[in-house]
Amino acid sequence: MAPLPPITRRLVGSLNMLAGFMLLVALALRIYVTYYAYKQAGVAALFNRELVVSVLLLLGGVLLVRLGWSMAKRSRV
Repeated sequence: MAPLPPITRRLVGSLNMLAGFMLLVALALRIYVTYYAYKQAGVAALFNRELVVSVLLLLGGVLLVRLGWSMAKRSRV
């Protein structure tokens, strides 16, 4: 498969960065909701699975931003 042209690579990189930032914003909102639930119900409102999913989302968001930055600014993957 042939590599993408530079313009397309920059566009795909920008879209990856946008997706990563949106994922990180959604995660920040989710953490706020979790904190509010913790204040209302205490430790019973927290689940171990939710912590694992949040960490995976954080990792995915950071990797999307990193990949997008690499594609958009340096024109390489």
